[in-house]
Amino acid sequence: MYPEAVLPLLVVLLASKALAGGLDPRARAEDYPQHTALAAASLGAEYHGRAFESQAGRFFTQDYLVVEAALFPAGAPLEFAPSHFRLRLNGRSPELLPVTPGTVALAIRNPDQYEQRPQVVAGGGVGGGQVIFGRPRPMERFPGDPEARVPSPSGTRQASPAEELVASAEAAERFGLSRVEAPRGGAAGLVYFYWRGKHSKLKKIELIYDGPAGRATLRLR
Repeated sequence: MYPEAVLPLLVVLLASKALAGGLDPRARAEDYPQHTALAAASLGAEYHGRAFESQAGRFFTQDYLVVEAALFPAGAPLEFAPSHFRLRLNGRSPELLPVTPGTVALAIRNPDQYEQRPQVVAGGGVGGGQVIFGRPRPMERFPGDPEARVPSPSGTRQASPAEELVASAEAAERFGLSRVEAPRGGAAGLVYFYWRGKHSKLKKIELIYDGPAGRATLRLR
């Protein structure tokens, strides 16, 4: 049994851990496409564009760039947070500052507040089957038009718009990096940057890290 004075602190620590989110780090920084060694830690990163896909879930964002980042301290744990990053596009200023995972989740849940953009197809496991996210629905030319029916492959079902939005938003928020103490085994999560320009015009993308482990710039593209 814990003393009564310890219980409130224990509850706070458990709640903080539950809300931390993020991703499981890979074995080492070198397992990421872009990586570098600093004096106090190694840093790994991977650029995902406007979407992220994993076995645990996936999502697409219309107005945000997604970067997976991981920190592996060389010794004692180090603070690891989105605020340690900036994103430089095509070598120009100003550099982009990160936004919170909750902001991205809110944008996904409320797509009507944003311009309509081309959609992508992404799947996520639900009840042993697969849910298709973001597939454009054919319009009926007349009531009962058979060509407007969406075919369902074996073992799949078409998710409702509400299910699509909720599942995507939850994944974006769950995988987002929050402020954590990275252990020697590493910590990882997604860092989001708001940008509504044409993705095809991004010829050079640089992730700038400025945190407790030192300073570094990783060329993502």
